[in-house]
Amino acid sequence: MSEAGTPRLRLPFEQALGKATACVVTGAIGFVVLGLLGILVSGQFTVGRGECAILIKKTGEDLPNGEIIALKPEQKGIQLDVLTEGWYWRNPYTWDWEIVDQTTINAGQVGMKVRTFGAPLDPGQIVARDGQRGIMVETLGTGRFPINPYAFRVERVAAVEVPGGFVGVKILMSGKEPANPNDFLVNDGERGTQRHTVPPGTYYPHPFIEQIVPVDVRSHRFDMAGDMAIHFPSFEGFDIQMDGTIEWKIDPARVPEVYVRYVDKRDVITCITDEVILPNARAFSRIEGSKHLARDFIAGITREKFQAQFREGLQKACAAQGILIQSALVRDTIPPPAIAKPIKDREIAIRLREMYTQEKERERQQKLLSMEERMKERKTEMKKTEADVSVAITGMQQEKDVALIEASRQLDVAKLQLEAAQNQGEAKIAEGKSKADVIVYKNAAEAAGLKNAAAAFGDGETYVKYLANQKLAPAIQYVLSNTDGPFMELFRKLTDMKK
Repeated sequence: MSEAGTPRLRLPFEQALGKATACVVTGAIGFVVLGLLGILVSGQFTVGRGECAILIKKTGEDLPNGEIIALKPEQKGIQLDVLTEGWYWRNPYTWDWEIVDQTTINAGQVGMKVRTFGAPLDPGQIVARDGQRGIMVETLGTGRFPINPYAFRVERVAAVEVPGGFVGVKILMSGKEPANPNDFLVNDGERGTQRHTVPPGTYYPHPFIEQIVPVDVRSHRFDMAGDMAIHFPSFEGFDIQMDGTIEWKIDPARVPEVYVRYVDKRDVITCITDEVILPNARAFSRIEGSKHLARDFIAGITREKFQAQFREGLQKACAAQGILIQSALVRDTIPPPAIAKPIKDREIAIRLREMYTQEKERERQQKLLSMEERMKERKTEMKKTEADVSVAITGMQQEKDVALIEASRQLDVAKLQLEAAQNQGEAKIAEGKSKADVIVYKNAAEAAGLKNAAAAFGDGETYVKYLANQKLAPAIQYVLSNTDGPFMELFRKLTDMKK
């Protein structure tokens, strides 16, 4: 518009210029938007499962000479910390990144971390302290760990397995200086072989700090035969070969000492055999064997005595070195063939003579035994007879006692019956006497009545007649009144005769 307020017409040039400006602005805005989108897209990244991201800063202060890890936020270069699983965005102008796999420690392994940055180690130093490059004290067990591979290197070593029947000798390779460097063993925490062992199990020691060596403490067998057979001179100078077997084991209380004193790069069993068992066996057999004649080693008695001396001497010598000898058997002693046959023939003759002597003695003992058996049988029969007699006497005595008891009982019963009979007799006598008295009194009373009755009739005869008439009158009346009786028959016959 003009200053008067009337609209001003645009020229074609101005219109074209306006359109061009609008296009430029639109294009710039689009370019900016596209740039921002590109930055957003290019700055986004994802850390997957089992991975970690290493950040690399593009801007900032330069690292000191010899350093590869940025320890300060303002320094450029590889950053110490890593990013674990997830979604992230970083400014692609300032940052770059690298996605790597996490460090995995399998079962039965231990991870040893080595720091690749920091100050150098001091002279003689093995393990790095904080801020020093080198082997770290920290170890990694079984698992997965997000570790920066530019800052730390991980060395995997196998775990130490101490099986049953073994103990672990513990050796510190980093620690305090020993108080007494001349001793085989050191105190706890000092550098060197420790005094105490570890029991069977699985251990994960730091290989540059601590070492655990399994040592077999079970029984072992060493055969002295063939190339390992022992040779020693007899008293006369003849070469005697001795074959035998030795059973031994390490003293459990002295395993660290034995390991330090005798074990080298060879296995423990070979070292103990070569350094302790075989030298002591040779030394003792040569010392004691030279005290006997060659023929003595064929005789059984001398061989048995030599074997006992050999076992006792070997046990004593090896025990002082931490080895326990459980048995030492001399299987055979072989003299030179030139003297072996005559000595053997002589020994065979001696053995035959001893055998025949023993047989004669056995026969004599057999006869004595037979006689003793017969004497025992005789004594047994006598004891049996004595027992039977004793039983018979006892039985008879018991029967006698029973008979005496029964007779005594019957005597007591007879006495009781006699006493009862006497009592009954006395009762009968008393009863008879009382009855006689009653009869006497009754008769006296009757006699007095008769006397009185007779006195009433004047004399006794008259009274007797009275009594007789009283007894006869009923009978006469019955006879006379019975017409069918024999008395009437008699009167009837008399009557008929009169007629």
